[in-house]
Amino acid sequence: MIKWIFFDLGSTLIDESECAEYRIQALLKQSNAPDRETLEHRMVELAAQNRLPYKDAAKEFGLQTIKWPKHLEKLYKDVPKLLEKLRNKYHLGIIANQSMGTEQRLLEYGIHQYFDIIISSSEVGISKPDLEIFKMALEKSKCVPAETYMVGDRLDNDIEPAALIGMHTIWVRQGQFAHGNLSLIQHQPEYIVDRITDIIDYL
Repeated sequence: MIKWIFFDLGSTLIDESECAEYRIQALLKQSNAPDRETLEHRMVELAAQNRLPYKDAAKEFGLQTIKWPKHLEKLYKDVPKLLEKLRNKYHLGIIANQSMGTEQRLLEYGIHQYFDIIISSSEVGISKPDLEIFKMALEKSKCVPAETYMVGDRLDNDIEPAALIGMHTIWVRQGQFAHGNLSLIQHQPEYIVDRITDIIDYL
């Protein structure tokens, strides 16, 4: 019986498309930048290798990366409505690699109240895919892996480690990691959706 649903944040509940576009434009303004088609093609190729599209592409082309523009983040449409529905049936939690201030940002998004557990890498000193951050969530929730789902956009950070310790998994193909390669991980997601709101069909 499923008791808990844990979520990643970036490109899972939070739409980072404007952030990604902002950083791509910053790369393209540099004197040694390739054309946009070449850059984006390489980013897709890197994502299909379960690598970091932005950082690895910038390094390959000798470009300077910029700080993540958090002010451009926003919730995906209907996320509050989704969480409201799920909250009536499950306990909800966050397991995310985030900078300091995660709880405050969730308050600003208006979704903090839906979560019983919020585990942010910067605050606990452990980052995904380290299994310890998932074990910490399980310990706090007082449940076993088989009673939980992990929902996330990254195969390497969310799906593989969660499945490795026995959690159920849903891969949400949103954002830059939507091009992830299933053949490069050992533990496959139980379900795959193209929009976060589609997870309701499986929960």
